[in-house]
Amino acid sequence: MGAAAVVALSGCVGAPALDVQGDLVPVCFSTETSDDGFMAIVAVTLHNSSARDLILREATPVTLENARVDDTSAIPLATPYDRFGVAPGGMLTPPQRPLYNDRVPVEGLQVLAGESVDLVLEVHARDFREYAGIKGVRVKYDDGWFSATASADTELGFVPPWTSCSAHGR
Repeated sequence: MGAAAVVALSGCVGAPALDVQGDLVPVCFSTETSDDGFMAIVAVTLHNSSARDLILREATPVTLENARVDDTSAIPLATPYDRFGVAPGGMLTPPQRPLYNDRVPVEGLQVLAGESVDLVLEVHARDFREYAGIKGVRVKYDDGWFSATASADTELGFVPPWTSCSAHGR
């Protein structure tokens, strides 16, 4: 269920490492239909493991399967134990609500050395009868000098409440 981080340099050699961690989120889960349709809010943790501050430029899923992403934002994490996780149907738990309310735009967000943020994606199913999800997350960032792209093979998805992940080969 874990995801390995892969860093591919897009600029000059010397860009610091940004780890994309997807192992804290279920790969497939059941969700509920909400006023916004068949959807879920999912998060992937980004950790700046370098000694330099980083600036996020863009975050996108690599592949969408029966899905669209309506919103991408970030949640600065106050402690290593703060994690957003998933909100099936967009139904926020009491611990998630303050984190979600503290969301900020991804573009231009500074991630200090040694700190983490949760990348939050609002994923909507195109067809509510089928599995919907994302495969992989790609994050473009820089440190003011060098640009790089970090990605992970994280797979996050959901199914309607009347079926199971295994029925969809997950």
